[in-house]
Formats: sequence, structure tokens, C-alpha cells
Amino acid sequence: MEQASERAMRIAEEITRRTSTEHYRLVLNEERQPAITDSKIGGKPYWPADKEYPTDADGNPMLMLMQINCAQAGLQAPLPEQGMLQWFISLNPDKMYGCQGNFDEDGEGFRIVYHESIEGDTTYPDAPAHDTVDEMLTPVKREFAIDFVPEQTAMGVSDGHFNDLFFEIVKEITGEDHSDKMWYSYLDNDDCLYFEKNLGMKRPHHQMLGYPVYSQEEARRDIQFHDTLLFQLDSQFSTVDRSELVMWGDMGSGFIFINRDDLANRDFSRTYYTWDCG
Repeated sequence: MEQASERAMRIAEEITRRTSTEHYRLVLNEERQPAITDSKIGGKPYWPADKEYPTDADGNPMLMLMQINCAQAGLQAPLPEQGMLQWFISLNPDKMYGCQGNFDEDGEGFRIVYHESIEGDTTYPDAPAHDTVDEMLTPVKREFAIDFVPEQTAMGVSDGHFNDLFFEIVKEITGEDHSDKMWYSYLDNDDCLYFEKNLGMKRPHHQMLGYPVYSQEEARRDIQFHDTLLFQLDSQFSTVDRSELVMWGDMGSGFIFINRDDLANRDFSRTYYTWDCG
């Protein structure tokens, strides 16, 4: 592969400078067995005995997809610094992992739950877990602990804001207005590959905050309101035996978006959930 052009590298450098932000990369730990109150995907969730467990539209208990022990993870504002943040999905086979997207206009197929504090290590006895349900009904195939790595990331090419920013920078650098085009039509193949490989985070794309990395195109209905990425959970194979740890369709990703002000107010009632695949 030929080296990217000086023009492409200059544009990419400016995009990185303008969009670089801190996020949390989530690393699935295949060696550590998580406890009830640990950050993890799959398994039995933490659940207070005096709180009503989330159910779907049919009254069936939801599956906990992911939970984050905020203090354990070392989260900082705008994310909660204490308590437990959880992502639940419906096991209704017609809801496609509880996806809001085009399958559930009312968003009844999932819940984001926040517990301000963690009291003991209780769970809900009838809560489904990854090893008690048909694996076709959940993208999470096994239970894993999560490690957290704070790092910097920049906007990638699939983000819905990328094209406008790209041509804003092109105009500043060259004086040319190409805002009616797509970014990749402005570059040759080598430059396009350079952008795809060097902007944004590398797979697997497990993260909180930062910028979404899609298999296809921008998936939010309203990118102005749902302006913050709460979770991205990517497909991943085991590094030990190549078995599936997480699988969204054909190597896709699941996303939870939230409004920044809602996040600051700890209001998780208007989150948006979708997933895509290749």
C-alpha cells in the first residue's frame, strides 16, 4: 500500500486535533470470574431485594447484558462516579435483542437502570442469565469481567458528523467547497484506507463515551439530541479458543446513546438503543 498523501494526513491530523476526547475502552477479561457486584457482561445481575425487576411488554424478566460498577471502574464526570449502571434487553425473539431501531418504536425492549448506591451483593433469583437462555436471543454468549482503560480517541469516518467536519477543514485548507460530496469521493483509495485505519478506535469497539464506530452508517435517528455515546458493545471472539464471546448478527455492534444533559441529571429514561452488523 502506498503512503497516504500529505493532504490527507494534514486533514486527518486536524480532525484528530479538533475531536480528540477521553473515553473508556472496555476490555473483556477472560480470566477473572466476576462477582455479583462487579462490572461485567452476562451472568446474574446485581439487584436490590426491594426494587421491582425490569420486565418487557409481555411481563417477562429482561436479560442483563452489561453492568458497570461505577466506582470500581473509576468513572469520572459526566458519567456517574458511584453506584451501578445496567443495560437490560428483552428476550422476545421478535424484538431482535430488544433493539429500538426499526423494531421497537416505543423502546420497550430494553432498559437502562441506574442504582445510586450498591447495597450488599443481592440479585433477583428469577433473573435470566446467558447460560439459561437460547443463545440466539442474546448477543452475549458468556459471562465476563470488564477492565477499564481511560484513553484518548478521535472521531471516525462512520460518525454522522464526520462528513461535514471533513469538508469544513478541506475548505479552510484549500478554499474549495465540496460540501455536496461524500468524504471518500474527495480522496483516492490509499487515502481512504489511511482515514479508515487511523481515525477512531481499533476493534474490538467496547467503549463508554467517545465516538460510535459503525459497521455501516450513522444509526441514530436524532444525532443532535442523542449526542453522547453511553455504551458500545462490539462483537468479539475469544483469544483463547476463538469461540464467540459477543456476536451481533454478522460481526456488528450494539449502541446506547443519551442526551448529555440527561446524563448529567442521571436521567436514563430517554436513551436510544440500536445495533448494526456487516
